[in-house]
Amino acid sequence: MLQSALKYLCLSSLLITVIISCSPTHKYTLRKTEVVRDSDIHSIVNKEHSLLFKAGISVYNKYYTGLIVLKQTDSITSHLVFITELGMKMFDFRIQNNQLKLMHVFEPLNKPKIVKLLESDLKLILLQNLFNKEAKVFEEKKGVNSMYQITTGKLKNYYFINTNAKTVDKIIVKGKVFTKKKVNYIYNDSLNPVRIKLKHKGFIRLKIELTNISTK
Repeated sequence: MLQSALKYLCLSSLLITVIISCSPTHKYTLRKTEVVRDSDIHSIVNKEHSLLFKAGISVYNKYYTGLIVLKQTDSITSHLVFITELGMKMFDFRIQNNQLKLMHVFEPLNKPKIVKLLESDLKLILLQNLFNKEAKVFEEKKGVNSMYQITTGKLKNYYFINTNAKTVDKIIVKGKVFTKKKVNYIYNDSLNPVRIKLKHKGFIRLKIELTNISTK
């Protein structure tokens, strides 16, 4: 009986250690809680000119390639449009008041689960779940960068921030145990994203890869 209890205790301790070491916050220290403003973080949407990306989207074992245009159309509205190499519009999302609204979707993608997944992941890429939300602010124990933690329902979003540039370099979305989504960003000298990669795990697996080919 004693040996069984000791084994259980050891296994429990090991599991707790693994969970803590895998937590995105284990190298960070909690400093404060605050509402994230658009002045705190550099936006993905460029208000000066449109951004053009070469795009690859994989969903339900189907792979779509083409171009994605991210363009501000007026002072409060932007659009994210995906066009195939043959010139067919696959989807068009309107971005307004920090909300994403589907304006058009091509029939092969017009399934409730896929549309919901696309909307959720594109909102994540465009930082729609970050601004004007209350976040726990962490700072690196050894370093100068920071991280925001925002809880949405059963999920926790972790935004890894380059403090000097005020850019989001990585996002991790976790459930109670497992990582659900990852987004990675690379920027140019003008702080425009030149490469974005999203990987979504789950029943419907979704991958999005964007490479900036804008002239500016």
